[in-house]
Amino acid sequence: MIDKDFIRNITSKDIILSKHIIKNLIISTNTEQFQTLANNSDFIFPFLKERIIEDFVKLVNEENLDAIFEFAKIYSSDFEEIIIKSWLKFANESLTDRILDTFKNGTKEQKTYCALYFSHIKDTLALEYLNKEAFSSYKPLKINCAQTLSVFEDKKTLNKMLELVLNSKDEFETLEAFEFISAYGGENSIKFIARNISKNPFASTIIAALLDYNSFDSIKKALNSDEIVKIFNILIDSYPEDTSLDTIEFYQVYDYIKFIQDIKTQYAYNVLSLTKIKFEEFLNNESYLFDLDKNSKELLTKIVSHLQSLSFSYIKLDKELDEAKNTPYRFDCALSIIKEFNLADSSNKLVELINTNSLKPSYIAKSVSVLSQLNMADSVNELVIEQIQDSNIKALIESYLKK
Repeated sequence: MIDKDFIRNITSKDIILSKHIIKNLIISTNTEQFQTLANNSDFIFPFLKERIIEDFVKLVNEENLDAIFEFAKIYSSDFEEIIIKSWLKFANESLTDRILDTFKNGTKEQKTYCALYFSHIKDTLALEYLNKEAFSSYKPLKINCAQTLSVFEDKKTLNKMLELVLNSKDEFETLEAFEFISAYGGENSIKFIARNISKNPFASTIIAALLDYNSFDSIKKALNSDEIVKIFNILIDSYPEDTSLDTIEFYQVYDYIKFIQDIKTQYAYNVLSLTKIKFEEFLNNESYLFDLDKNSKELLTKIVSHLQSLSFSYIKLDKELDEAKNTPYRFDCALSIIKEFNLADSSNKLVELINTNSLKPSYIAKSVSVLSQLNMADSVNELVIEQIQDSNIKALIESYLKK
């Protein structure tokens, strides 16, 4: 049950009242109220969260520090600093030993805070537990271990995660490995993700993790132009089904657009053109907007206006089809452009690629689907289709040809 009076009082404009509530919370070690605070964090303005954290830490002293260990049994990413800053306020050898013991024997929530504490207090005795808990199924713990191991520059678990991605056939296992690598960060990790993501069915989730823990500047520094376009391509494809529109500011979508517009490759033009079409739809459809906050709506409007000011050329689309054939995302992007703008000339190029058996069966299927929608499927050489071994793909193609 939500304690409305508690939330109202701790966020009150009356700072004296708010501090009084926090002080009583600490003195009484009221874990139910701390849970209430954590549960309602999404409804508290950021500036109020900052004030609560600041006042909380100020009111913690050595006598009531035990309360912090109890509150640490409740994990809240928004109020993580309450625990960490309180511990850091009194950090010494004795307290660090206690936190080490908690890291070993505590709850998964307590361990999550402990992992982050050791990103500030670099005690090498913590490495054993950091490497062990990096494989935890509890995501916040795994992520904090990854980020702290990165601070230590300890690559033991990172190397294991890289091997998992390359060798494991378990898609969920590789997803968790990708998430760890994203959180660990660094140029080599970013490059590894960009160059190994294409075959994973959870690409949109992996890109979200990459952008959660790595800034646009970090990614720009690590990757070449085509890789940056691909990262952005996957992100845009994920809106709005897999990725919420309210991430456009945090994921620095506008910065990516301004960077990509200067690349001037056909792939870059294709991605930006499809971004424009998709974002215009978002802006003109209230069903996409009703959950967005004011800042996100204003940014979306700004992005659409900017995209509408740009000119996109498709004169090199045939060359793009040749160079990108069988390349995930890039070839799909070219297909979408042909379909969206009914580009007959490039459709002829697509027919040529199919009839010369230049495409993998899965891309023949995608290409025939596009040609079918443009009433050009009758140009496909059915002898090429007959050579396809996969019965499911062949049946799918034949269904397109009959339309």
